Amino acid sequence: MHLDTNTLLFVMWLNVTMMSAALWLGVGRSVRSGLKAWNASLLIQMVGWALFIAGMRPLNKWLIVLSIGLLCGSLSAMYVTVQRFTHRPVSWAYVWGAPVLAAATHAMVFDDFATRVAHINLIMCAQMLWLAWRLLGPGQYAGGCRWRWLAGSSFLLSGLFVLGRALLVLIAPERYPRFDEDHWLSVVGLLVNNGSLTVGTLGFLLAHRDEAEQELKRMATTDALTGLHNRHWLEERGADHLSLARRYDQPLTVIMMDLDYFKGINDTHGHVIGDRVLQAFAQRLREVGRDADLIARYGGEEFCVLLPLSAPEAALELDQRLRQVIHDELPDELGFAVTYSAGVAQLARNLLTLSELFACADRALYQAKHAGRNRTVLAATLMP
Repeated sequence: MHLDTNTLLFVMWLNVTMMSAALWLGVGRSVRSGLKAWNASLLIQMVGWALFIAGMRPLNKWLIVLSIGLLCGSLSAMYVTVQRFTHRPVSWAYVWGAPVLAAATHAMVFDDFATRVAHINLIMCAQMLWLAWRLLGPGQYAGGCRWRWLAGSSFLLSGLFVLGRALLVLIAPERYPRFDEDHWLSVVGLLVNNGSLTVGTLGFLLAHRDEAEQELKRMATTDALTGLHNRHWLEERGADHLSLARRYDQPLTVIMMDLDYFKGINDTHGHVIGDRVLQAFAQRLREVGRDADLIARYGGEEFCVLLPLSAPEAALELDQRLRQVIHDELPDELGFAVTYSAGVAQLARNLLTLSELFACADRALYQAKHAGRNRTVLAATLMP
């Protein structure tokens, strides 16, 4: 089967165009995703290859130079994609500077065939291999991520092939084929580039899917108003800590907290202010809690903290710190004082489940309410 360069070049341009259109129709409105940057890279590459094709016959220096800038710009957009999906900052100086510098220097060396070929291949090789390193290099990620291997391998393969082209034209320029010749090097290069774009697109689609799954998981376990974890997350994670505490005879303590007269706050100041109270309280609770503590909004105006490897004294210390911060900061922030009641319970032999432990703390909480509020009560039966 004969594969000619012009047909493969057109097929690659068509493939880029179709992938870009498919991404735009499928996920084009996903504003938080790095996939939009990948789609932008495909659009830029589509225009770049179109100008390159138009500038080949007859040879048009300025169309080729512009196409080179756009193709390097496409790799800059791919860099943005990698940074977005790996949650790292973007250097916009590089994004805009690399294609401009590539086009300007290419125009300067254009009249020498070997120099201009080596020039652009080395620039694109550096961009591709750097992207591969960002995805595959030591310490660049933790765990096995399929999308990183797919996308990173596509950059690596393309970069190594482009490097081979640059070395060939530097070592043996007389043997290097012109791009529009039906030479095996040009044919293989176009096939590799086309395949790499397809594999890279698949890789970033997987990354987009993983990102969406993580967002759904976060939404399912996070309280939207306060940003704390929710009751479902607390019960799920707490079950693991309960099992460990039972197995190794370790202490486990819970403190339940409920804002005092919260209905009156809503009735007097309105629900918007009531929401601000919940957010302010949650923020202070997060600040005074330890890294190991499991903090959650249990429901309504009730909050819960599970303290692994901790006796009730740790919960009382947390309670004391929180009360001090609430007393010192919330009146100035909200315009009125806020108090809460709390109940503390420790895991005991007669508390067989996490629900029983929470219920024990809840009973102590309501004892604090009935005793006049704005206080903390230890559960009546603490049997380690």
